Amino acid sequence: MQVRAVAALIALAFLSATPTWAEAMRPFIDDAGREVSIPVQARRVVSQNDNRLTLPLLELGTPLVGSAGRLDAEGQPYLRAVPDLLGITFANSGIDFVGTYNELDYERIASLQPDLIITMIETQAEPLSRIAPTVVIDPNQYPVKEGMQRLAEITGRQNQYQSLLARYEQKLALTQHYFDTMEQRPGVTVTFSFPAGNALYVYRDLGALTVALDDLDLALPDWIAQMDARQLSLSPERLQDIDNDFLINFYGTVPEAGPMQVRAGLEGFFPGWCDLLFACRQDQVLFFPYASFGYAFSALELNLDLLTTHIAGRDWQAKP
Repeated sequence: MQVRAVAALIALAFLSATPTWAEAMRPFIDDAGREVSIPVQARRVVSQNDNRLTLPLLELGTPLVGSAGRLDAEGQPYLRAVPDLLGITFANSGIDFVGTYNELDYERIASLQPDLIITMIETQAEPLSRIAPTVVIDPNQYPVKEGMQRLAEITGRQNQYQSLLARYEQKLALTQHYFDTMEQRPGVTVTFSFPAGNALYVYRDLGALTVALDDLDLALPDWIAQMDARQLSLSPERLQDIDNDFLINFYGTVPEAGPMQVRAGLEGFFPGWCDLLFACRQDQVLFFPYASFGYAFSALELNLDLLTTHIAGRDWQAKP
């Protein structure tokens, strides 16, 4: 949508909705280097991304009035990972759907009278700032705990952040004990593929999962850990490069994207893949739910449980 058209929509919305911005304001430097005057304690927040912003904001107790989301096959809006980890949906929360992350409904956002808007996309900042103070924050630039702390600073939820951090550190200490009793720690490769079998990705950084792996000293392959990018699309010819003690892949939240469907997609990507990889021959390929790479402390805690069950809680073979 052109900026001029967006501005016109916002102007129309303002005829019937006057923003109720908080009186107490403070300066904040966002990830785009912009100094923005934001509320000391935000009370009506709109989020531009469900998994990377809405999820952590809700976990921090932020009062959200609107969020971007996704559309299912029938055109119904939904939030990725948020219902799985927090039990919150558009239907049961009163949070308004304000479009998808790259196609926001600016008029709808204005009608919600937010006092703070948070977006990951810098080009959205100018039109959104016509509605309410807008900050650009890209959680993909931060490990989960650091990103959560930055969001807590923006929204004035530092006490909630400290409580979540303390609870996670307590659980982590217990989980580390389970892994400390193992003779050796395995290596792990984080992958992502689809039932269609048309692509395979490896990840250096994938939300809560890779943070939990690092906290437990479960190492990625050196060549992946040293990548500049967060992810890399892998060709079938390089399949053996991902082999490790354990491989982790993911399954979705609908039946057609379940673990067996994703596994079948790998066969389509590289017929005979399981015979080629040590991890698969040893039944050491794990399929975790999408929620495990969510951006929240609840996702970190989920990974501690999954990794304990599937690695510390079993006999396994180290790759020669």
